[in-house]
Amino acid sequence: MYDSTHRGFNPIEVTKIVEHNIASVTADDEIIRKYYRFRPSRFYKGSATADTTGCNLRCVYCWSWKANTKMLGDPYTPSEVASKLIKIASDYGYSVIRISGGEPTIAFNHVIQVVKRLNEFLLQRNAMFILETNGILIGYSKEFAEILSKYRNVAVRISIKGCSEEMFQKITGADATFFNLQLNALRNLLDYGIKVWPAITISFCDKEGLARLLTRLAEIDRDIIEKIEFEYFKAYPSAMKRLCRNGLIPWISVDVNGGKVIKGDEFRELCRRIFEKENH
Repeated sequence: MYDSTHRGFNPIEVTKIVEHNIASVTADDEIIRKYYRFRPSRFYKGSATADTTGCNLRCVYCWSWKANTKMLGDPYTPSEVASKLIKIASDYGYSVIRISGGEPTIAFNHVIQVVKRLNEFLLQRNAMFILETNGILIGYSKEFAEILSKYRNVAVRISIKGCSEEMFQKITGADATFFNLQLNALRNLLDYGIKVWPAITISFCDKEGLARLLTRLAEIDRDIIEKIEFEYFKAYPSAMKRLCRNGLIPWISVDVNGGKVIKGDEFRELCRRIFEKENH
């Protein structure tokens, strides 16, 4: 059970701080936002991807930890972002465009301004825009879901952190009470008829925790169970070190270099070697 005596941070308050550092408004009311890269990617059978910088969580296993915590990157206008994504999609013949990386819903109006500029391309190509988010802000403000619902070719992927309030706090550093905002985001998006699905990194879930989470998801929408995207922790070296230092051991993970499956006891041994190496 969650121990309320050990509180985490408030991600809504962190959002305000991060937004101040990664976004600004022009004289024409355009929201400029930082990104650290634009790239073609293999996900969704090929997608044009923009990786934002800055996040309102501090997930221990984050693959873009450095970019997010240091808020690296360069500022781009919505028009510049849309142009880069359209060029990548056109050059590679992709029918999916996505914004990922940090937390794209920070400086939310920037995302909407990007979608507006992508809309004609999306409709002409019957392409899809996917917003990849932790769901915290959409769960906090139903208005975000309402605004997104105005655009037809938009879908949302919500990355649920942990299978319980307790594990959510261990993974993200945010207070456990904010776990439910992720689930509330699903409700808000479904209420407005937006295509949405959850992604769960099950490496940090035990059987009972996963079963409870699936039950909670089914209570939101029975059909959503079939849409869940299950993920494993990908053992990037820097992320592994952070997990080891925080005593967070995945029961299963995948070595990104060799593709080898790493089980819990093997991961503990790798942690021991890391500590041994650092102490010499």
